[in-house]
Amino acid sequence: MNIKKTSLVDLVHDRIKDYIVDHQLQPGDRLPAEKEIIEALGVSRAVVREALKSLQMMGIVEIKSGQGIVVGELSVRSIFEQIAFHWKIGANNFKELLDTRSILELGAIDLAIEHYDMDKLDAIEHWNQVLLGKIERNEKPQHEDLQFHHALFLATGNDTYCQLSQVVHQYFSLSQLDKINNLSDYEQAYEQHSLILHWIRKKDAPRAKQCMVAHLQPLYHYLK
Repeated sequence: MNIKKTSLVDLVHDRIKDYIVDHQLQPGDRLPAEKEIIEALGVSRAVVREALKSLQMMGIVEIKSGQGIVVGELSVRSIFEQIAFHWKIGANNFKELLDTRSILELGAIDLAIEHYDMDKLDAIEHWNQVLLGKIERNEKPQHEDLQFHHALFLATGNDTYCQLSQVVHQYFSLSQLDKINNLSDYEQAYEQHSLILHWIRKKDAPRAKQCMVAHLQPLYHYLK
């Protein structure tokens, strides 16, 4: 019985991942050379290279000149880029994007309170004040609005969570809020931002989340 090439690629793909786990390899650790993998698994060079290419696209391995094959750095960016692409081409996926954003924003509140880094909380306040300054100049502060929320994710102190904050970036990119919102909407956003941060500083997660829900709820109106 002949095994299809695609099945062999999947097999090698899984075996390499198992090897990383079984040997407790960390980012930057070297894996066996391509020739060793070919000999160990009894497959062709083409199959191994295709499997490695797939793993590299996922960020699981990196192929470095002079170093060979190494374990990749922890990152969800490549996976998220694929998801974001489907959001961009799927007209009916915008609600899913907004739902995902809401879940992440609420989770960020819990983590920001748990991490409680005053400098990072001050950075959130900074962007809200910059946002207010733009409003006072009769300018729409979409960039500053985004930076406020990005600063909230940074305040979690969780690198993986910060990478997931790209959901928020995609939301701002696809929603074109600068064309939808009036200055009065941004004035309300400033007030809501202030309340969210106030309750985070007080370490009152339920009230901070309540304010965040109120902040995000009007966005669902644009889906209708």
